[in-house]
Amino acid sequence: MLKRYGNELRECFLSNKNREKTVSGSQGIAMISHGSDVTISVKTPLGRWFRVDTIFIGTNNRDEIFLELPTLSKAEFDQYFYDGFWLKVKAISERGEGAIINFKTQISQILFKPVRLLVLDLPMTAELIQLRSEPRYDVSLQGMIPLSNRKLLVDFTDLSKHGSGFQHDVTGLQFEEDSSLTIVVQNPNTEEEYHLSGKVKSKHGQRSGAFYRYGLIFDELGSQQVKRLLSKLIFDGSKLSFKCH
Repeated sequence: MLKRYGNELRECFLSNKNREKTVSGSQGIAMISHGSDVTISVKTPLGRWFRVDTIFIGTNNRDEIFLELPTLSKAEFDQYFYDGFWLKVKAISERGEGAIINFKTQISQILFKPVRLLVLDLPMTAELIQLRSEPRYDVSLQGMIPLSNRKLLVDFTDLSKHGSGFQHDVTGLQFEEDSSLTIVVQNPNTEEEYHLSGKVKSKHGQRSGAFYRYGLIFDELGSQQVKRLLSKLIFDGSKLSFKCH
């Protein structure tokens, strides 16, 4: 039994290792969506770590990364944030197979005015850990969730054969993890409907800017419906969408 357990652990470890790869820093950064949450870990010269969440804003052509400057006390800024300090950044990408993105870099500048920005150097490399066994496609697609008293319009962030990501305005309600849900998608050309049913897998939703983001794992009916839907979508140069007539 111990031998079998050891073999299972070894297979799990090897499986995770096969999902890890190193890419250039620019490739890793390109996988992070603007406005998504990231976790930064700052290491002081004395070896102490300080972790805080913030928002990824973007990058430019001068090898710089921009994050929203976290809201911290003056004592925390004085202790953990200085130009030249090394830090680690962790982000989650929902694109493609999905990945955890980790990279190490230095603080370039800290700006309080006219806007609050944490400017970082673009790293040489980034480490990716693949999250899924199947690709999720970037889509330009809207759906509707029928509620008891109204219809909630949502935007899909990605789509696969067994699940999807979607988001809605923060002014809307929030969904509980494992709650059953159906998103209805209508083909604007034929008015054919696709009922993507399944269970929510993100408790309360992850807030990203003005939206709440969720994951939806399809049930058997939802998986059948999404196959029909994917067969009707075309690549428009950047995302999958319905062909416009």
